[in-house]
Amino acid sequence: MKLGIVLATRVDLVHAVAIALAARRARHEVAMFAMDAGCHALAEHPALAQQLIDDDVDITACSNSAVGIELADGITRGSQDDHAGIVGTSDRLVALT
Repeated sequence: MKLGIVLATRVDLVHAVAIALAARRARHEVAMFAMDAGCHALAEHPALAQQLIDDDVDITACSNSAVGIELADGITRGSQDDHAGIVGTSDRLVALT
């Protein structure tokens, strides 16, 4: 199963990480798309971002939302096309918006 997570808030980063890591422990594929404040949350908590990357969570950040912020290596900068790709190919989707 593929789980998609859309993160657009700062306060939900901890929840997104917990959900993603639980899904990975259950051997599910996980893809996350961060936009708006979600990009800033990932930048403000690089250790959490790195934990996701280390557990093979595919993370894409909206390049428009991430202008001028430094993101952990392993986070791809993408577009709303990438967002649509994650939403369209996921078996289940969690939107933290």
